[in-house]
Amino acid sequence: MAASAYDSFYFRDRYGSAAMRALWDDRAMVQRWLDVEAALAASEAETGLIPRAAAREIARAARVEKIDLGAMKREFDTTWNPVMPLVNALRQAVKPSAARWVHWGATSKNVIDTALALQIRDTYHVVGADLEAIAAELARLARRHRDTVMAGRTHGQHALPVTLGYKAAVWLDELMRQRERLEASRSRVLVGEFGGAIGTMAALGRDGLRVQERLMARLGLGVPLIAAKTAGDRFAEFFLVLAMISSTLGKIGQNVYNLQVTDTDEVVEFMEGKVGSSAMPHKLNPVASGSLVLLARLVRSRGVTMLEYIHSEWEDDHRQGETAWAFPQEVCLLLGAQLVIARRLLATLVVKPENMRRNLDRAGGVVLSEAVMMALAAKIGRDRAHALTLAISREALAAQVPFREAVAAHPEVRRHLTRREIASALDYRRALGLAGYFVDRVLAEYDRTKGGSSERKGRQRATTSRRR
Repeated sequence: MAASAYDSFYFRDRYGSAAMRALWDDRAMVQRWLDVEAALAASEAETGLIPRAAAREIARAARVEKIDLGAMKREFDTTWNPVMPLVNALRQAVKPSAARWVHWGATSKNVIDTALALQIRDTYHVVGADLEAIAAELARLARRHRDTVMAGRTHGQHALPVTLGYKAAVWLDELMRQRERLEASRSRVLVGEFGGAIGTMAALGRDGLRVQERLMARLGLGVPLIAAKTAGDRFAEFFLVLAMISSTLGKIGQNVYNLQVTDTDEVVEFMEGKVGSSAMPHKLNPVASGSLVLLARLVRSRGVTMLEYIHSEWEDDHRQGETAWAFPQEVCLLLGAQLVIARRLLATLVVKPENMRRNLDRAGGVVLSEAVMMALAAKIGRDRAHALTLAISREALAAQVPFREAVAAHPEVRRHLTRREIASALDYRRALGLAGYFVDRVLAEYDRTKGGSSERKGRQRATTSRRR
């Protein structure tokens, strides 16, 4: 049975998603290696370097179901080279006349890196689609709760009034930036590698340039300006962007987690079928939002490894290559789980406006201290107003009197402010500032950009395929 949570039949959906497993499991990886070998043969046939019949035979056999994966594994354990077992298996699967042309002029890392770029390209699609769905849920929350007043909190304490829609809009704005970063990285990241043993195309000479052009065009990848064998920055950028996306989802999860604390109780996660505790039946533990936080921590912990992938010595370094055998799959699986959980969490989140108002009132309206201070400042100056409001808040706390009552009854306040001015300063909605305006502005940007994502991706793919 599996010894890893990623592969466990029991836990794997908490540490990965079906969509990501389909892109990153062993069979998918081997198939992408075969795709590169088949595209290479076709490109070399087009340039007259190998027979066209051989290229067709290689393409016919380049299917993972035609390969003995067990034999590949046994050979890998002996040779310590991950691609030669594939090459040998492919040679055995084709006619003898075609076998000699398999892997012509290539090296193992050419195949691995180009195949990795193909897996990453597919990952862009999965992540992009899930981000669109999560953004839609955040936009829905922002619209529906644009004017749902709640306590804004700083450093764990009540600060000023805010709205749930404003909080959701802040999250949405950040998520849109992460989506933009992801899309902007495509042309830099989706670049293949074919330069032979050391990157100079010594085996094929100038014919190698034509093969490289055709190979990358066939695979939909960009052409590097110079050998990319040791240039780990491209893939590192992609996975670091994924880590940033993961951190944003983790932050949203942490905020939702905090709002479910019993003494706050302003939102609650989906409840269908969920058991919070085997010992305490009453509990509705925030496990989904907590999982978002945990998964983000796990992804961030891979950050050093992502950056380590950039480090390489000489013109090739197996230590760099082996770094990519683990962290890409792990990062994508962990993020895949986050994306699925975040989408479900936001789609089924139960909001409790009455508890939000209760918490504001339970704190005695202290979130209105700035509004009271500013109203007084217009009459007696900011410094005096600050000192007076501070004194009232401390007196109210000591006497266990609601701040609002203490303000309304204070003789100096009544001396400088009219009843209408006092009532205005003690109105939660009047202390929201431009919260609604900012929600509307973020939603307008979301509406403007959500429909154009496919068009942008199409343009970026075209740019990538022309890149030199």
